[in-house]
Amino acid sequence: MSPGLNLLAQLAITGILFSAIVYAKRREFRLHGLVIAAAVALNGLSILLVMVPSALRIFSGASLSGFTVAVGVHVVLGTVAQLAGLYIVWGWRLREPGGTCFRLGGRMRSLSRLWTLMVVLGALVYYMLYF
Repeated sequence: MSPGLNLLAQLAITGILFSAIVYAKRREFRLHGLVIAAAVALNGLSILLVMVPSALRIFSGASLSGFTVAVGVHVVLGTVAQLAGLYIVWGWRLREPGGTCFRLGGRMRSLSRLWTLMVVLGALVYYMLYF
């Protein structure tokens, strides 16, 4: 997958993630969880297939610059976001809504903000790399 196509995929995945909010507001919590799980899984594939190889190419022999710092911040915070998403999905594990789901609501809101920040930072990294 090309980096440009990956950026579009990330925007679509973010849209999918935020569509889960609609299901939560409708109190369709099982569908809400399934959509979040799909977004986290798709993002994980994108990380493995595109982002890790790109980051390795960027960091191999790179000198410290504003660009490498931006990529490094994106890598670190993106890893935190993906791991947090996996934690939330694992905590839910296709259960009916209850204590786990509602207890994680604040973390989900924080994660959605971090995820949005990562998409913006990823778009900035893409711009710095290709323009």
